[in-house]
Amino acid sequence: MISLISSVDAIKKCLNKQGILVDVRSPEEYRLGHLPMAENVPLDRILEGNHSFPKEMELYFYCDTGASSMLAAREMDKVGRKVHSMAGGLREYRGYLEKEEKELWTMVWKE
Repeated sequence: MISLISSVDAIKKCLNKQGILVDVRSPEEYRLGHLPMAENVPLDRILEGNHSFPKEMELYFYCDTGASSMLAAREMDKVGRKVHSMAGGLREYRGYLEKEEKELWTMVWKE
């Protein structure tokens, strides 16, 4: 079963080691800014089955708007995984993002 979750709740769960935060956007979009702790596994890899998520961990997917993360969640739900999709994606998120600049990672505030 898929549940919608807020960005704040998803981050809290992952900080407490209750799941894995997964950014399903492209690697280029990921480098422009992503949630702290997030792993980048693009949607196309998930749809192809080209991933290796630990079976015991819940998955918290997000993207820009929530549409691609819902597709990823549906795919993983089909194989019996406990999954969540971040409601509204990054457009609804307010807080710090990790961002690659000149091959260095920094934190930037997103309004």
